[in-house]
Amino acid sequence: MRLVLRWSAAVAVAAAGFALAWWVCAKLIGADEGVSLGIAGAVLAVLLAVGAWWAPPVADSGGSDGGGGRRGVQKARAGRDAYVAGRDMTINQRRQDE
Repeated sequence: MRLVLRWSAAVAVAAAGFALAWWVCAKLIGADEGVSLGIAGAVLAVLLAVGAWWAPPVADSGGSDGGGGRRGVQKARAGRDAYVAGRDMTINQRRQDE
């Protein structure tokens, strides 16, 4: 639920920034509609980029990714020429020469 609230706040701030920039350019400065929308679109892009950086949960926050020190274990069997890769995965390779 916290993730939804963070993304909602990021989108709401970006939308408010877009509307405010558009209003300032169109009403206060007196720029034409195309210029006002262009500047407001640039403001929207910057605010969405900042919001996308801020909104995702941090891995060290102790949330569901923290798991209280528990680690998932995955066992994989592969052929001789197959490679298994993953994040924080330990691979024990045994070669069976027959």
